[in-house]
Amino acid sequence: MQTKKFKYLLLAVVLAAAATLIWYFAYWVKTPQYSLGLIGTAVQKHDFTAFEKHVDMETLYSSAYDDVVAASFGSERLSSPLLSALVQNIKGIAVPILVDQTRQYVNSGTMAEADPNDADSPMLQNNGTDIVNSLKNKTGVNSLQYQGVEQVQKNGSTAVVTIKVFDSELDKHFLVELDMRQLADGTWQITRINNLQTLISERDQAFQNKLAELNKPVQKQIDDAITVTPQKIFITSAPYSGVIRLLQADLQLTNNAAKELQYFTGVLELYNADNELFYSGNFASSKKLAAAQTQAYQFNWELNPFLTDDAKVMNSDFSKVTWKASLSSLTFADGSTIELLTQLPVKTKTK
Repeated sequence: MQTKKFKYLLLAVVLAAAATLIWYFAYWVKTPQYSLGLIGTAVQKHDFTAFEKHVDMETLYSSAYDDVVAASFGSERLSSPLLSALVQNIKGIAVPILVDQTRQYVNSGTMAEADPNDADSPMLQNNGTDIVNSLKNKTGVNSLQYQGVEQVQKNGSTAVVTIKVFDSELDKHFLVELDMRQLADGTWQITRINNLQTLISERDQAFQNKLAELNKPVQKQIDDAITVTPQKIFITSAPYSGVIRLLQADLQLTNNAAKELQYFTGVLELYNADNELFYSGNFASSKKLAAAQTQAYQFNWELNPFLTDDAKVMNSDFSKVTWKASLSSLTFADGSTIELLTQLPVKTKTK
């Protein structure tokens, strides 16, 4: 009798455990996390049909395009009707290119760069593909590695899923917020990267920090070779316009190298009273500078009062402005050069 009761008890426990597992499985397959796993499996198995079911590429890339354009141009420039119309026209080219590249990647495991010849309109060819490549570069999509789900916030049939990714180019982790919606069968679909503009800004800052670190010894080489001594900076009128003004900077350069300097480039930076950078401008000159000689150079930059950043400069009290000029590349008469990195070195893959 006791044995029979024990068997019934054991059976009840097994049935309860089975029911729990069935319930959990039924619950799990209807979570955003499970659908993210389905996307990963679709990529691994080159199953584009399953991939596009769980990734709304048209909506995703359309919003991503808008975010990248906003981060690249800024709201002030995009307020121009001409630029806004051009950007929207290019969008009609860029989004299909991204969808096609994604299809190629899922199906074959490789992704080619956008080909300018793929665009139908000659006027939009370079702009469209430049935007596509800019989107990939700014988001670092080619160097991101999925690290797992950090948080899920569900609200009915929508959810925001925060995932962690590792950027192998920058050696840094980032959090990506994915907007997802539930499909009729209970699975989920990615529709948008919710924090893409923030992600782009964070990645840009990390990129600049990494670049600055690598450029420290190069900058020292440049500074040791050529000494830059700021003389004066002021705003003057432009002889060709009653509206445009010129920001003018006078510099003195001393060539400490044992060879003639033939060409150089540099950057002017203006900082406010709180030591915040509020303006930067590039300059270059092919005016030769002999070894062990000092020479004066003059540079100017156009200022448009109708542009916010330019207006800040025009309205600045230069007695409270800190400015500096630094060189970024040097070319000498013997053909030798010293120049700062503008891109991070490509890492060699270890076998």
